[in-house]
Amino acid sequence: MRFRTILSLATLFVFCFTAAVWSLPTPAQTAAHSSNAAENQSVAGKISAVGDATFALQVAKDNQPQTMQFLIDDKTRVEGKLAIGSQAVVEYRADSAGNVAVHVVVTPSSGLHY
Repeated sequence: MRFRTILSLATLFVFCFTAAVWSLPTPAQTAAHSSNAAENQSVAGKISAVGDATFALQVAKDNQPQTMQFLIDDKTRVEGKLAIGSQAVVEYRADSAGNVAVHVVVTPSSGLHY
């Protein structure tokens, strides 16, 4: 009887230890999540130009207007239609080719002026 109790407790301990170890993220997963979050930046402004795989955004930086160019690749998610004059929020990453848009949310211009 005592042997069964010891064996059962040892099995339970091994099972709990194994479950705890498997639930921890691996160092590679932790590094991948932190590096992606650190690389992406966000900016908002008015779309000033639209090309085939690029667009330009007019932003105010230090109260000075500035134009930023963005590339669109096959991984870019665009919500709305890229149109000149529309407001957009762009999440992007800096790449060797330039600023690559990761996620773009476009708010169409209202066309109503009061």
